[in-house]
Amino acid sequence: MKRFFSTVTLSGAVLVCLYPFIWMFFSSFKTNREIYQPTLLIPENFELDSYLSLFSDQYLPFMSYFLNSAFISILQAVLAVMVTAAAGFVFAKHSFRGKSLIFAIAILVILIPKQALVVPLFDWMLWLGLQGSSWSLILPGIASGLGIVFFTQVFKKVPNELLELAKVEGFSVHGTFFLLLPLAVPALVTYGLLHFILSWQEHLLPLLLLDDDHITLPIALAKLRDSSHRIPESVGMAAATLTLLPVVVLFGICFRKMKTALVHLALS
Repeated sequence: MKRFFSTVTLSGAVLVCLYPFIWMFFSSFKTNREIYQPTLLIPENFELDSYLSLFSDQYLPFMSYFLNSAFISILQAVLAVMVTAAAGFVFAKHSFRGKSLIFAIAILVILIPKQALVVPLFDWMLWLGLQGSSWSLILPGIASGLGIVFFTQVFKKVPNELLELAKVEGFSVHGTFFLLLPLAVPALVTYGLLHFILSWQEHLLPLLLLDDDHITLPIALAKLRDSSHRIPESVGMAAATLTLLPVVVLFGICFRKMKTALVHLALS
């Protein structure tokens, strides 16, 4: 009986959390008449007009903004994984002067709110001549204190005997890092996906750093919502569904790797 009660309670909680997304998905296929019927969840006929209007750029260049988001999020995630993994490897397996101080600074950076860095980032990108371009969003996101701390803990679990063996075989520090990198694949996937999601849904920095030709989907959705021209609600729901789709697909693909990495870190 206790197990049944727990199952019902958890199922109800999951349904409450998922209901807005379920409603959003089905509403993207509804007509204007159906979408304002609160008792109607599933449309009578699944209409694709809302999606077709997005792909035809009827209300905004949706695919251009989608590709902007994909380019920024994927490239930033890949570069962030490589940079922070390399830094974590050095902190975990090598000694150098100032190591403790630099690691403490990396931890301190995690505690600094993003809003406090907006003005310095804007001035920095302006000085570099990158303000308005996609790189103004990619470069600041590569280095991450959280990523450095995360990968430091990951590589601490790699046996030192493997490093000694690589050294005997003549591998350099860089060669040893790439030799051990496959052992950290679950952690790489976990952090890469987390970084992708955070970059994909970022709203503040793209709003301040990007020009109109490089804006990302969250900014495009806000413009779609605040547009002076009244657009069908189903079009907004379709845009939101397509914005959420890459995150859901990637999470489903990477779930096993993420579970392995998190369990390994929890037990270590």
